[in-house]
Amino acid sequence: MWLIISLIGVCLVTTFLWLGKTPFIARGANDPSLHTTQPEETGEDLNDDANASTENTYDLTETEPFEPEPLVVTIPEITGPLELPVEGATGWAAIEMPLYTEANIESEIITDFNAGQVFVIKEERGNWWNIETGKGESGWVEHVACFINLPDVIPSIVYNITNAKSALTRSSGYEIPGVTGQKLYDAWSHNTRLSRDEFIVPALYSTSKLLFDAQRSALEAGDTIIVHESYRDRASLQRSVRLLRELMKSNEEVRSAIEDGDWSLTWFIATSISNHQRGAAFDVSLGKILSYETLQAGELSYLRISSHAEYAMPTSIHELSPMAITLVEPVSSRSRDAWREVALADTMTPGAILLQKYFDEAGFTPLASEWWHFNDLEGAAVATELEMEGPFLLGDILSVPP
Repeated sequence: MWLIISLIGVCLVTTFLWLGKTPFIARGANDPSLHTTQPEETGEDLNDDANASTENTYDLTETEPFEPEPLVVTIPEITGPLELPVEGATGWAAIEMPLYTEANIESEIITDFNAGQVFVIKEERGNWWNIETGKGESGWVEHVACFINLPDVIPSIVYNITNAKSALTRSSGYEIPGVTGQKLYDAWSHNTRLSRDEFIVPALYSTSKLLFDAQRSALEAGDTIIVHESYRDRASLQRSVRLLRELMKSNEEVRSAIEDGDWSLTWFIATSISNHQRGAAFDVSLGKILSYETLQAGELSYLRISSHAEYAMPTSIHELSPMAITLVEPVSSRSRDAWREVALADTMTPGAILLQKYFDEAGFTPLASEWWHFNDLEGAAVATELEMEGPFLLGDILSVPP
């Protein structure tokens, strides 16, 4: 009898999610999404009409009638800022940087790394990592200028890097020739640390800690973050910009949707360097966990989501048009709080609102034009100062058990 009731419950959860009737109803919430670059002068003048702006509140107390209880997720013991320790994880130099003999800038420099140099992390000491390359070079690097492979340290997240297999990118529902359905870059490899094939997902080390804060909150509510993109190399971005512009020239509907209103091209795709190249931005959605398992990485336990149902969102991921907006008007993408003063677009779904709650509370800033995009502004500021510009492609990983 209990087995039958449980199966009915899972079916109901799946049905509610596909219909957009999530078990969490957020009312009166003004939750936006922010972008990687500030579009010229657009979005700096906010709407001063009090009736167009409401306080940003989340009310998750109401549930759908007969809604089954959310799955209770048992999280293995965590002793650090991430789900698994950094030891044994793959890292990359995000800029040209020296490899030192000691964790001290006064020590001898062994060699200079190029941006994109891959290594395995052996030890963390303060602001330093002891690392080893695939060529046997070893020494110390300052991790403020480094990326880390997210699946190595936050394995409970669902990674679905669509641009690394078949891009879903569209504009006003139209395919972008040369982009939609194409693999834009390689990001898939066998991960020895996790004993399975998995996406390669670099991110700024400091930003990865905020992401885990968001995932931890989601897990406690029976949800999981789904990462669709983190780092994206500059060449892939520039190619997509060029092909979208070509579509705009040949398709008036696509062009007018992007250019004839309050928005502009740079709100939907960065035309220069974006926070994706800096490792400080994520494109994400949200799923309700239906089942999970506890696995081992070395002697440590971690969660892997076995099945989930994705919440209904305003559009599919990477819809590059005002169909995907979060706010009724543009706001500065460089302000941590400007988005709170502008009303939520009426296309935002309860699932999108809940997703933004998790990321807001973790310290991310959403983008007004894309419901899926969140920036770590502090990390992006450091990355900008260090001139992280994402010129390198994703390569091999060297991950081993912690």
